[in-house]
Amino acid sequence: GGAVKVYGVGASPFVATVLLCLEETGADYELVPLDMAAREQRTEHHLSRNPFGKIPVLEDGELTLFESRAISRYVLR
Repeated sequence: GGAVKVYGVGASPFVATVLLCLEETGADYELVPLDMAAREQRTEHHLSRNPFGKIPVLEDGELTLFESRAISRYVLR
């Protein structure tokens, strides 16, 4: 597979936790920034990734995960 995508902002401690896990495992990833001030996390497109409109969200091929703990467990498996 290609690089996993992480949606969010690096300043978020939840996103930072996921990015740290990805760095530790040497995973290929892309941080896809969301404009939180413009409420991009509440758009229909993002809500299709996470129905709660939160960050981070990880996409790995067909798999989509949200919530930093679930993502971290997946990355560190």
